[in-house]
Amino acid sequence: MGAVQTAITLGEQRSSYDVVVIGAGPAGCASAACLSARGATVLLLESNPKAARRFAGEWVHPEGARVLEANGLLAGLESKSKSLGFVVFPNDGLGAIRLEYPGHAAGFACEHETLVGHLRDRASALPRVDYLEGVRAHVVDRHAVDLSSRGQATERVNTRGVVVAAGRSARGVAASPAMRGAQISISSMAGLIVTGSELPFDGYGHVFVGGPGPVLAYRIDERRIRLCIDVPAAMSRSVGSTEWIWKSYAEVLPRSLRSGVRDALDTASISWATNAFRPRSYRMDPDVALVGDAAGVFHPLTAMGITMSLLDAEALAESQSLGEYGNRRAAQSYIPELLSNAIYQAFARTDAGSQAIRDSIYSSWRSSAAQRHRTMNLLGAASTSRSEFFNAFSRVALRAGASALMSERRTLGELAGWLKWPWASLHPQPAEIRTRSLSWAAPQSWARRGFVRYPQHFEENTHAN
Repeated sequence: MGAVQTAITLGEQRSSYDVVVIGAGPAGCASAACLSARGATVLLLESNPKAARRFAGEWVHPEGARVLEANGLLAGLESKSKSLGFVVFPNDGLGAIRLEYPGHAAGFACEHETLVGHLRDRASALPRVDYLEGVRAHVVDRHAVDLSSRGQATERVNTRGVVVAAGRSARGVAASPAMRGAQISISSMAGLIVTGSELPFDGYGHVFVGGPGPVLAYRIDERRIRLCIDVPAAMSRSVGSTEWIWKSYAEVLPRSLRSGVRDALDTASISWATNAFRPRSYRMDPDVALVGDAAGVFHPLTAMGITMSLLDAEALAESQSLGEYGNRRAAQSYIPELLSNAIYQAFARTDAGSQAIRDSIYSSWRSSAAQRHRTMNLLGAASTSRSEFFNAFSRVALRAGASALMSERRTLGELAGWLKWPWASLHPQPAEIRTRSLSWAAPQSWARRGFVRYPQHFEENTHAN
């Protein structure tokens, strides 16, 4: 069992704290714990505790699990499922591809509300952390935060620093240019809980390719499997009825899942979320730090959201200044940002150049243990090396180019567009190129209805290469 949550009420807080953390999701709880472990007094705030019930991140890579374990936040979390890596189903009849975390490392998956509730329990029980919920916060300036609750007078708390961990919108917290601009929608995600079914590979996340968008499936506890179904931006959510979901994606799922998915569609509600991209920016002013989704977001296919948030929190606590924190995380998060955009586009786009890249990725993974190892090092944020990304993507691009030499000129032109990825990884000023990467996340051509792929029948071959 986790610790007993010890929330205080408005008026019981101190007049001043070393740090005020706004938002008590994974990013906020980890920030409070990491800062407290280094001697800071922390006021952890959550305006809407029920927001944890929403469809949101549930997968934690090994590096994220390490941060939680090191700060006493993981102990007692029993309702979770161990994760050893991913299995990709290319649907090409050649079998699944298993991508394991290097060195027998393991992460975990856990239903979002369960995970957040546990983290709040653990964080609020830590010494030097006061937890206050149901209260809205507004950053007055770098040294003051106003707290308000319906029917009560506003109270001011003085602080030496403010951490905004209130999610991608952080509405009402502060006027942040980073959060106001540069965010675009990529696609929609339909979330579904499936029971009474099995996944082909126990302990792995499953990525099924071949529908209108990729499908990510993973177990969140002993009984339940989560399906995350990507619906392209070209298709409005109004077409995302349960019957449309079934007809569009059922054929790309293995038989062991289909009956459970059909039952879930008939008896349960689909949860919807918007997949967006915003380049990461870690500071609002000299004394206000951004962590987690407040700093930036990218497509969740690579399941890096929570892990990036936890690594933000760790880096913040270890840094001597917010300038050091911002520079450190900008450098460390750049390759995960590129990788997430590249993998999603490779799995989702339908032009001939993207098909060549996709086939090359599959071939590289199947033929090279080193390439699988390199991919998972990058995917799990164990490595943020630009050279590793460059080497991995250059090999893929060269292989795709070699196989496309006999193709029509249009294919070669589309393939050439993929050369921006290895080039971007070597750009000497990633902060500048990161802004331009907006066009990489969701090119205008994606709005065309021709972007949507037709469902392909699932090839029932569960042998993992």
